[in-house]
Amino acid sequence: MRSPSRFTLAIWLFTVTLTLSSALHAADGKVIVAGGCDYILLDSSEGQILIKLIKGESPKPGDTLSGKLERGFSDLTNKRTGEIMQVWVDLVDRGATKALMRYGQYCS
Repeated sequence: MRSPSRFTLAIWLFTVTLTLSSALHAADGKVIVAGGCDYILLDSSEGQILIKLIKGESPKPGDTLSGKLERGFSDLTNKRTGEIMQVWVDLVDRGATKALMRYGQYCS
């Protein structure tokens, strides 16, 4: 039996690294407040997260959104519906007060 070439091992290592990298950045957030505004407030293991819906169906309170929950543009999947939405992650707030205050400013 022939051992794999260095090129084959490099491709395999690259593929595994990409797979693990995308899995590490994926997270879940539960919708706390949604409706009447383009902004949505989530609760996650990273704290409260404020997102702005760019494209897609607005989630309902209690829905779980999965994807990259870091500041910037992201595609999130609504686990209840399977729908993918494009969002802007505006704020990740570990203290849970800034996100709620900013939601009030944007949606009042």
